[in-house]
Amino acid sequence: MRALCVMPVYNQAEQLPALLEKCKKVMPADEFIIVDNGSDDGSSEIIEKSGFDFIRLEQNYGIGYGLRLGVEEAIKRDCEIVSNMAGNGKMIPEQMNRVLDPIKNGEADYVTGSRFLDGGDSPNLPLFRKVSIPLVVNTLIMLLFFRKLTDATCGYRAFKIDIINHPKVKWQEKWLWHYQFEYYIYAKALKLKYRCIEVPISMIYPPTKKNYSKIKPFIGWWELLDAWIRVGLGLK
Repeated sequence: MRALCVMPVYNQAEQLPALLEKCKKVMPADEFIIVDNGSDDGSSEIIEKSGFDFIRLEQNYGIGYGLRLGVEEAIKRDCEIVSNMAGNGKMIPEQMNRVLDPIKNGEADYVTGSRFLDGGDSPNLPLFRKVSIPLVVNTLIMLLFFRKLTDATCGYRAFKIDIINHPKVKWQEKWLWHYQFEYYIYAKALKLKYRCIEVPISMIYPPTKKNYSKIKPFIGWWELLDAWIRVGLGLK
């Protein structure tokens, strides 16, 4: 089974050189592509010189739009698996096989990383996330899907293309262009009874707790919950 790793990037010039160097050495995915979401801080030049395949957008339409383009590219390349990894340096490229292997070995259809499973870690994780993910987000998923998750918001994931080919998965709709996209696919996979599992991964946050995320307060977190709620209530 061939896998394409999609890495969306927006203004990560500080983190990209070290991250891309690691990707060159250890990326276990069969193919790798960067989606540059209209960066204007020098990230585009770093990406162009990296030697990796990339898609360059003139403006930032949203991370969901970038991930959608990655899925479309995987389909063009006849890949059977899509994996996602953030371009902000918090995720460890060496751990990509943790989310890919269960699918390649026939054990799962959708795999997501978890910072909270035994073997996972999240140094310097901000207190707000440490509290809100288990108590708010995971509880909401339990109420909507009757499924206990340990980390419903982790962006380190992989899934079989078969999921988006399901007639009930409308993954190209415009409302998914922001943070909704990745959680919509996850929610649909759960709703449609695909084999979904979590695996331990590490996410390393900056010790200063500054500029650790591009999720905007209130709006960004609503976009994150939006897809879970719509799919859970049968609205999408």
